[in-house]
Amino acid sequence: MNYEADFYEARWHLDVANRMFKSYNSYSDKRFLVGVIKEGAKAAGNLVRSFLIREGVKGDLKTFLKKVAPKYLDEITTRNLIKILEVERAQRISRVEFVRKDKIILLIEGKYQILTVARLKEFIDSVEIAIKDFSAGIKR
Repeated sequence: MNYEADFYEARWHLDVANRMFKSYNSYSDKRFLVGVIKEGAKAAGNLVRSFLIREGVKGDLKTFLKKVAPKYLDEITTRNLIKILEVERAQRISRVEFVRKDKIILLIEGKYQILTVARLKEFIDSVEIAIKDFSAGIKR
């Protein structure tokens, strides 16, 4: 398997998430934040998959956390990659979601969870850091 395809796709989804985030700053529409969550999670998922393929490790997210992430990423970046994946899953199963000023409020398993726009930007920035740390040696 080739890790480059997943890596390029991760970069593409990250670019989309960044453009949507910039659009949110201009228009403050809920759809942009939902899109940022989805695209950020796609970027993180593709990046995790490309790390696993490049290292020749078979497994899932737990395998990535134990065997691959400590080699390349710091703890905060790794934690934020996992969080964006968790937030995307929670957003997908949430029956209620709305935006109040700079907060996304989700109803998950009967409890309201609040995600600030600043925290979401931190997740996206961590995906960007992880992509930069991925020393793939890919030349254009």
